Amino acid sequence: MEKKTFLLFIFFTFLADNSCAISQLKLTAIEGSLNSKISQLVLEEAYKKLNIEIDIIALPGERALRTSNSGKVDGELFRIANIEKRYKNLVVVPTPINVLQGIAFTKNLRPSIEGWDSLKPFKIGIQVGIKFAERGTQEMNPILVDTNEQLFKMLDNERLDIIIAAMANGLKTMHKLKLESIHPIQPPIQEYPLYHYLHKKHLSLVPQIDKVLQDMHKTGRTQTIRNEVLLSGKF
Repeated sequence: MEKKTFLLFIFFTFLADNSCAISQLKLTAIEGSLNSKISQLVLEEAYKKLNIEIDIIALPGERALRTSNSGKVDGELFRIANIEKRYKNLVVVPTPINVLQGIAFTKNLRPSIEGWDSLKPFKIGIQVGIKFAERGTQEMNPILVDTNEQLFKMLDNERLDIIIAAMANGLKTMHKLKLESIHPIQPPIQEYPLYHYLHKKHLSLVPQIDKVLQDMHKTGRTQTIRNEVLLSGKF
């Protein structure tokens, strides 16, 4: 065996052995998110096939990303696409594990919503660190709050006209706070596939977990897990 070929063989063998030696991953996730619950169930099942357990650390949105990008943990449970352009130590796993439906919620208004631009006339609130909402409202000077509960309470108290949230998380918060006068405006403003991210130190694990997720996607297992959570009503 040529020296160069031998060294490459040793290198890739080391990567494979290193990934196989992993028995647990610590992942950050957005606290209080129903999409976090769905995504966790998907990844628990996926990583179990690789004999890896996952431990979820729930944090506020922006703090979760800073923590996973720093390498203090092993990755991020889920995020929308292209997060790695800003958080450069994170590597996307290409197969989606969930979907986020970005939607407007209101109390008294019945506006016709057709994309982000149609929201400009209103006083809008969003949660800090929720990237799809930050991007979509960046030209609207939205009111920023730390939690979904704060957001919905402000809307209920008529301090805001409209709030933007993920459909699943919004329904969870409404259920928890018993807010019967607030309603989502259909259809969703936009839908976003959600992806799992690993810290670059686990680059060799990406194709392995992606293969498992591909198989779950093809068989419909990923969608089944999502449907079971949403239809259970156990938010």
